[in-house]
Amino acid sequence: MANEKPLFAAKQELKTDQDFELAMLHKEPIEAYQDRMRMRPISTIKSYNDHSVRIVDGTTIVRGSSRFFTLSEEDRLKYISNL
Repeated sequence: MANEKPLFAAKQELKTDQDFELAMLHKEPIEAYQDRMRMRPISTIKSYNDHSVRIVDGTTIVRGSSRFFTLSEEDRLKYISNL
């Protein structure tokens, strides 16, 4: 399945419920930012609702004041190699 299209583009912002649902189901590693500061280390989504996103370490991040992104190609390779 090497020709399979990636689920998300590199550095894609997660905005919709569908984005969060797919990221959670496929355990897509994400970065959460508030302004330009990363809130937590790279992680995956455990759950979400209209107001917040909970990552696997148990941290709850307010959805309205934060931005969530998939990893760059380089960061993704580093993340996968550290698993």
